[in-house]
Amino acid sequence: MASLLVDHGLSLNLALEEIIYYRDVIGEIIKKEAKNGLFSLDAFYEVISHFNTIVDDAIQSVSKSYVKDYTERINYTQYAIAELSVPVVRMTEEIGILPLVGDLDTKRVQLLIENALDKGSQYKLKWLIIDLSAVPIIDTMVADQLFKVISALSLLGIDVLISGIRPEIAQTMVSLEIKVEEIKSFANLHHAVQYAYSFTTHL
Repeated sequence: MASLLVDHGLSLNLALEEIIYYRDVIGEIIKKEAKNGLFSLDAFYEVISHFNTIVDDAIQSVSKSYVKDYTERINYTQYAIAELSVPVVRMTEEIGILPLVGDLDTKRVQLLIENALDKGSQYKLKWLIIDLSAVPIIDTMVADQLFKVISALSLLGIDVLISGIRPEIAQTMVSLEIKVEEIKSFANLHHAVQYAYSFTTHL
């Protein structure tokens, strides 16, 4: 029941209202049978208590299952969205672009690492341009991870260019004592693409 609700984007309240409805219906049947059978107060209380326990267990079970399925669906959706937010775009046979948009956190950077290494190797790229034009700021931990990606890509024989570095990101790089002179960086994506393209054509 819970899985069906999640699959169809329906509220948990629908299931709970259904259970409560049957609780009332069955409760009336129990009351009627108790009267007809001349149950003692103790016997009636025992039956009702057992019945309520069953219904409470059903409510708890459906609720737990719904929350579990819903959480898994949300996590999967978030992962899919995050994965789409770090796409490697193949520009030519040898040049790829990784445009990053919005705030970078450690989770997105981890996806960036996976995508960049996977696609870089799959596409047999010689150049990968990481564009930070639409990234407002990154913290030191994320910056450190970002430049570990660059090191990992270099081990695959992929040269990395960075474009659109903001002053705040540049300050973070300096605070990490990253050797900026070892990284090719450009004011904008256009210049980075021009550089990579001219370099590959001259080869």
